[in-house]
Amino acid sequence: MNFSETGLNKIRQLSFDEVYLPDSLLTEAYVQSARNNVMAAEKPQFYEGFFSVCVDGKYHGGNDGITFPGLDWGQIMEALLWLGQNKKVLASWNYVKQYVRSDGKVPFVISPLDAGRGQFEKNGALFEHWCPGNPLRMLANVTMLQVADAICHHNLDKDWLKNESSMLQRIVNWLEAELITKDYLVEGAGFYAERPIRFAYDGIAQCYTADTFSRIAELFKWIGFDQFSDHCKKIAGKIAEAFQKHFWIGDRFAEYIHPDRGQIAFHGYTDVDWAAIATGIATPKQMKILWPNLKNNQDFYYADIPTGISTNPQSYEPWEWEGTDRNDLAAMGRVWYLEAWARYRMKDSQGLIQSIHKVAEIGKKRNWYWRERFYSPLTGDVGIGYNIDTYLEYPANLIRIMNQFVLGIRRELDSSITVNPCATDDMWQKGFGRFFLHQGHQIPLFYYKGKLEFTNIDSSRIHLDV
Repeated sequence: MNFSETGLNKIRQLSFDEVYLPDSLLTEAYVQSARNNVMAAEKPQFYEGFFSVCVDGKYHGGNDGITFPGLDWGQIMEALLWLGQNKKVLASWNYVKQYVRSDGKVPFVISPLDAGRGQFEKNGALFEHWCPGNPLRMLANVTMLQVADAICHHNLDKDWLKNESSMLQRIVNWLEAELITKDYLVEGAGFYAERPIRFAYDGIAQCYTADTFSRIAELFKWIGFDQFSDHCKKIAGKIAEAFQKHFWIGDRFAEYIHPDRGQIAFHGYTDVDWAAIATGIATPKQMKILWPNLKNNQDFYYADIPTGISTNPQSYEPWEWEGTDRNDLAAMGRVWYLEAWARYRMKDSQGLIQSIHKVAEIGKKRNWYWRERFYSPLTGDVGIGYNIDTYLEYPANLIRIMNQFVLGIRRELDSSITVNPCATDDMWQKGFGRFFLHQGHQIPLFYYKGKLEFTNIDSSRIHLDV
């Protein structure tokens, strides 16, 4: 038996929440992220498919059944899909979609216990943020579209998408009508950051909206809605062009554009730079200028973990907080995901694996749990007075990053699989892989010396792109 056959046998022995890597720390980090964090946060007593954003449930309504249909929910749902928990994801989707407003606006908080209180609707949905500038205004809409895209690529169910198409069109139409200007700049203040508020045109919002409209265009083309697909594709292109024109300052992108102060670009390099490369919204020339300044920039590491929102976090000014705290001036898993995605696009396997190592090392030191935010020594701990120590963002993104970027697995809508891994030479020499379900088939994938070994799928349906 040759080594590749031995490797396939090892892959077959794995559970769906394991990966095979020649690095014991990363192997353990993946299993702990899946078992000790994401799956451990399930609380079905609230509804089928409910996962708290904290394992211990102490904060953000984890013990009260509060759902955040924005970033948190999206990250967890995609991690669950990679763990084979498709039915639970669909159940969670069905719960959230009940709260989508008739005009297509998605709430960013669902808290039945707060129904009718303050700004909460009678059903417990919250649509307006309490911070000045109303940040996160578009986050939930974009996230719901992203989750729909992930569900379609994992389940390959055209009938499901057709059934959801009317609601998804309303979600898209709300975004276009309410937050995309005639110049194709995306409003809404901070996309995933509340403080700093990033009023009014956040660079992250431009990148994610363009990427999401491109994904929705692909989905609707798949089910024959060509006119709507072409429209979404056009909008994505216009947003990208506007971003390239209005945000580029010669060597990097502005963090955001303030309606009175113009381009805000005095905090060094920021998460917007990672996002511009990750989503492919930057031009090739812009990427060529930008990438050398990001690739080995250790100033993005706060408390020795990736990835901070800027390289000069101490430079933010009081007016940027609008009288609020500085809670999001931190390293967070949402920014790390963008860094990992950018490294994947630039084929930086060494940098990608090193960043995962950093996250894994911090997790191991903390008994395999991660905080929501880690702060830079340049600012000190500027959090709001409590530490969320068992937050799911880093572990959920570790699962996503390992599958999407390191293993490079992409399920195509034609039911084929494209495999484009971003792994180091050492990994290729020693072998790596995983065992997963695809259309009801148990498929072992083993990567070894530039080749891909697999069974239970026709060779014409899987493509190695290295």
